[in-house]
Amino acid sequence: MKQSILIAMTVLLFTGCMPQSTPQPPQAACLNSAQLSNYGYDSLARVANLLREDKKNIDTFDGFISAMKVTVNNYATMIKSSVYISNVVRFLPIPYAGEISNTTKLISKTALHLSVAADALDHYKKSSASFLDSFDKLSPNAAPPAELARLATFADSVLLRDARNLQVSLKQISESTGMMAATTQSIADALDTTGNYFSQAKSYVGFSKTSVTASTSDKTKVNENRNSINARMIQLNQKITLLEHSADTNRLNIEKARIYTDLAVQLSQ
Repeated sequence: MKQSILIAMTVLLFTGCMPQSTPQPPQAACLNSAQLSNYGYDSLARVANLLREDKKNIDTFDGFISAMKVTVNNYATMIKSSVYISNVVRFLPIPYAGEISNTTKLISKTALHLSVAADALDHYKKSSASFLDSFDKLSPNAAPPAELARLATFADSVLLRDARNLQVSLKQISESTGMMAATTQSIADALDTTGNYFSQAKSYVGFSKTSVTASTSDKTKVNENRNSINARMIQLNQKITLLEHSADTNRLNIEKARIYTDLAVQLSQ
């Protein structure tokens, strides 16, 4: 899309506004450097406005990541606190073979993703703040083309990169959280089921009719963790959707700003 817009703009600028069906004397470009700069400024302004609108959502990420860490710790505690749960996990027909069955690996993997997400969030906040600070210093009708071009380049190379890295890290958390949710649901099913497979597994790992109190306690732990994990997944997916929508909109406006400001710089030379 960027290339097609650039070609169209270049043709428009350097061939004039009127169709060239017959030989014509050279015409002046339809848009001058100042007009192109204004268009570039307007595109960057839309990026700035959206960043400010999204600030409330971004500011909640710190709290969300902290809450996710608590959820992961609770999940780890649930597994370690009960010999019943620890043992039954080893015998479940887990759909994510090799990942969920190793609960220690899953917990460590999710904790690592949370740390990476926290770092990515910090970078995105800094690049967003840097963009807004630079944009606010520009004059709407007198911003130099070179300064607009530098800001558009920064947005294209740094701001979008940091937004993309944050999206990737959040999706990694979503995947590992989904595995935790699947494990927890499977454990809950195992504690409730009376099927032959789980009956045999329960007997093998030590479940018995005399352990009603322990089993009831385990069910409560599992249900609480399942509800907590599912709630976090809903919140996380909502945040990912909002971030992706903003990134797509910003990407389009930044591409326009790059084209307008680069052409403005060429015409001003």
